[in-house]
Amino acid sequence: MDERIERARELIENREQDDSNLSAAENLLLELAPSNAPDAAMAYGLLGEVQYWRGQISEGSNQELVSIYDKGVEYCKKGEQINPDNIDSVFWLAVNRGFYGEANGILSSLFLIDPIENGFKKALEIDETYYFGGPHRGIGWFYHKLPSWPISHGDNRKAIHHLEKSLSFGPNFYLTHIYLAQVFLAVRDKAKAREHLEWIQNAPLTANHEKEDQRYKEQAMILSKKV
Repeated sequence: MDERIERARELIENREQDDSNLSAAENLLLELAPSNAPDAAMAYGLLGEVQYWRGQISEGSNQELVSIYDKGVEYCKKGEQINPDNIDSVFWLAVNRGFYGEANGILSSLFLIDPIENGFKKALEIDETYYFGGPHRGIGWFYHKLPSWPISHGDNRKAIHHLEKSLSFGPNFYLTHIYLAQVFLAVRDKAKAREHLEWIQNAPLTANHEKEDQRYKEQAMILSKKV
């Protein structure tokens, strides 16, 4: 693997340590992405991850978020064209499409339903364990956010199944607990929701991701008022 990929991963992992780390990672990956190097597809996928994190910390408008995630989509589509089975490109493409749709408005983004669902299903086939069970987490949240029949086929039972599977691959991953708490609240299982919210409130902050985890703790505190 090209050392620039490894360095970019380190910068993404340490994104909270310096505000310039995501841009530094992007610059390294852009050196690889346009080439015919073996790691080009991975580079494009990681560029999609960079855009995801930019969206997560952005305080901009929905239109600005649409622009951020759209750039992530375009990066990952290029990676998937190079290697249709590259997990980085396939997974982060589905993720960016999902958040693009959320920022753009669910009903305005119904055309993305099939590409998002098929993307996560493909990621499940390639590597269901990727990014702490990311494909299961992604498709689980997708089934929760998706409108139910007759508009679409949202299904909280499927959501819970996939989110719990994701948790088996990353039991200490805060986001999965947040998602599960929200789905259990939606199905009026307050006991289960409380279990995940208490986990979040009691868990130690993850090294290098303290800001991210603190946001989840604050979100859990708000959700706790509903149980």
